[in-house]
Amino acid sequence: MIDRLLFSQFFVSLAIAWAVGEWILACWLVPSFRALPPALQLLALPAMAALNRLAASVFERESRLPALIDRPARVIMAGGFAACAGAGAFLVLAGAWIVIGILGGLPAEAGVVAVAREPFALPPGFQILALPVVALAMGSVAHGYLRGYRRLVVTRLDVPIPGLPAPLAGLRVVHLSDFHLGPLADRSALREALARVTALEPDLVCVTGDIIDTPVADLASWVPELAAVTARYGVFAVLGNHDRHADADKIAAALRRWTPWRVLRDERAVVEVGGAQLHVLGLEDRPRVQAADGLPRLLATLGSAAPAILLVHRPNVFTPAAAAGVPLVLAGHTHGGQGSTPPGS
Repeated sequence: MIDRLLFSQFFVSLAIAWAVGEWILACWLVPSFRALPPALQLLALPAMAALNRLAASVFERESRLPALIDRPARVIMAGGFAACAGAGAFLVLAGAWIVIGILGGLPAEAGVVAVAREPFALPPGFQILALPVVALAMGSVAHGYLRGYRRLVVTRLDVPIPGLPAPLAGLRVVHLSDFHLGPLADRSALREALARVTALEPDLVCVTGDIIDTPVADLASWVPELAAVTARYGVFAVLGNHDRHADADKIAAALRRWTPWRVLRDERAVVEVGGAQLHVLGLEDRPRVQAADGLPRLLATLGSAAPAILLVHRPNVFTPAAAAGVPLVLAGHTHGGQGSTPPGS
């Protein structure tokens, strides 16, 4: 329910989240803002959200607006994401500081008593600790949003699978995930990434969802770009939560129309290599608490001891898949792990 609501009002949700982060940081870092009457402080929150929403509206269409509009909008969005990270770091540190004060680890004037007198006016010791941490969090997110996503890293892993038939030994599998194609995507960065994939000369390519970002993405513009990815024994893909909310059926149809990819939606494909078989299983994305619901039925289609690769979007399927004896599970969703928190991390 909440998941559906957030995605149906995607940019509104982002604008509000950014505004909350910006408001918290303003309360903490700007004494003149804290000096305003409480009513004005509260009115600033919807004003911030409105500005953020206006900036986000630039990305509700595929056509680029003039640089005079596009670039400030991107800076506002980067600032919003950075503010969320900074506010999160601040709240964690402030909470820890207060807990230590309650437990008697700090003088009363440095801890709870000071905070109770004036929320956000934390003592100098806290400022010395928190400022560099918050600045690092904000700088990291802003850099990642504006430039860091272009820093492509190829991680090579050898995956031993007991009983693997000899023809499958050394099979080169390239795992991709979370393109998030749409108005916020960078076409040149996408092409650079796909060229890197081709240079790896993969035997098999597995894509684990969130191919499209939002319903406003121009599928006819973006999806044909993905046809550049090919592999000796094929490209197999599952869809993610963003694809699901952007219209999974429509995206699957676009992939089948404009690429040679095989889209697996609670389906199994068989790859034959030198007389040996490898099963590629694709689990359809479902809401988080139901993520593994289709797994037993999908595994029941195996019917043999042939090795299998399971493609899923959410990594919280790892545990039930491992318990069922699946030797290799590939998942996306956490964008390399930087946003992963227990449970299901």
